[in-house]
Amino acid sequence: MGMEAAETVDAVYRSDWGRIVAALIGLVGDFDLAEESAQEAFAAAVDQWREWGDPEFPRAWINYTANHKAIDRIARKARVEE
Repeated sequence: MGMEAAETVDAVYRSDWGRIVAALIGLVGDFDLAEESAQEAFAAAVDQWREWGDPEFPRAWINYTANHKAIDRIARKARVEE
């Protein structure tokens, strides 16, 4: 990973982890799901930003990605239960 991307991911993690997880808890109402989705979003950021570079708004990118990861998990669970 390029140093710039690594530094950006690290900075967003340190400054916004709590806010990102709190927003996800508000969305899905489940701490574990929120935390797992945020972790997946940060992992995706590491992979994608290495290849494509930092997004213009890194925190927004991670929030958006984490929201979609949480929604995907909920949908997957609902399909399994059917």
